[in-house]
Amino acid sequence: QVAQIVTYGTMAAKTSIRDAARVMDLPLADADRLAKLVPEKPGIELGRLLHAPIDGDKSLRQKEGLMADDLDKVKQLRAVWESQTPEGQVMREAEKLEGSVRGTGVHAAGIIIAPSDLTDIIPVCTSKDSELLTTQYDGRVIEDAGVIKMDFLGLKTLTIIRDALRMIQANHGVEIDIDAIPLDDAKTLALYQRAETNGTFQFESAGMQKYLRELKPDQFADLIAMNALYRPGPLEYIPNFIKRKHGQEAIVYDLPEMEEYLHETYGITVYQEQVMLLSQKLAGFSKGDADVLRKAMGKKD
Repeated sequence: QVAQIVTYGTMAAKTSIRDAARVMDLPLADADRLAKLVPEKPGIELGRLLHAPIDGDKSLRQKEGLMADDLDKVKQLRAVWESQTPEGQVMREAEKLEGSVRGTGVHAAGIIIAPSDLTDIIPVCTSKDSELLTTQYDGRVIEDAGVIKMDFLGLKTLTIIRDALRMIQANHGVEIDIDAIPLDDAKTLALYQRAETNGTFQFESAGMQKYLRELKPDQFADLIAMNALYRPGPLEYIPNFIKRKHGQEAIVYDLPEMEEYLHETYGITVYQEQVMLLSQKLAGFSKGDADVLRKAMGKKD
């Protein structure tokens, strides 16, 4: 009655370029050069890089927040795509492949619980890495089959922190209370401002490090906001968030009443809790109604 949830990995922009290049016998160095022209931005789509407007409404500069260096790379990609060269053919095939299912995996934390034998409800399979069965429906539709989806996330980061505390005590005789570390430590914030975050959970990707250098966080709230924004959807608001923090863009509230809850995030709605509070203040929602709204926002469909 318990199983893990399958995940279907799709071909992203860089992957589709490298896979197409390999099949079409393009030298590895050339394939790597093409892939590196794709900006380091989560969820960036090759189709938009090749066809979306550079400037103006719904452009790469506006929607994806691409800066001058990245836009130069986009122009190079487009020139290759238009050319009648082996590289151009690779790019055209890569565009067709983007989004295709490349392989399967197991969700890192998702577990489903069924009211009866799973095989009577959904198709399942076995996984080489687990004794549990694995669903063949992915997380987007699994609950529609009549099972409960739960997230149980195991974090290696917690083990790393524990081991670090033990090593500090053994080597330096200093006992640190992990729950009493100041959140406004200047030296720690300086590390984030320089993006020296390798090995730091959720802050170590190249894209996140790029934004940290631009944001130069000087308070813990900035890190919380950046963590919330750095995901598909709200990602497009990061450039605005950075500009507003540094006074390069005016902080605008659609209604004056919104300032109470959006002041900390420079007028940008970052958190679900902000939506809940605003719905209560502006629309007279009860707390229960606000929670229903929150759940509806969390549904990807």
